[in-house]
Amino acid sequence: MVAGKVGSGKTTLLYSIMEETHKKSGSMHVCGSIAYVEQEPFIISGTVEDNITFGLEYNQSQFTKAIEAACLDKDLANLPSQQKTVIGERGVNVSGG
Repeated sequence: MVAGKVGSGKTTLLYSIMEETHKKSGSMHVCGSIAYVEQEPFIISGTVEDNITFGLEYNQSQFTKAIEAACLDKDLANLPSQQKTVIGERGVNVSGG
């Protein structure tokens, strides 16, 4: 996790780690994988499952962990087709407001 005041360079640091900025000198090495989550949420047209797996192969154990971590168990239980419920454009059919 990276935290700091507005304008302190958090985004630039993350972009640099992802090699999205120009390096003047030196070297950098990332060991392992990187996960980056934008501050701006978005929903793709597809199922709830599609919006959680982002096109990766479905893995029941990982999916369950993600649902539990996000406290979505009760929400999924209320949807007509649970994780296979299709979410419309911009999430209008699951929006509370």
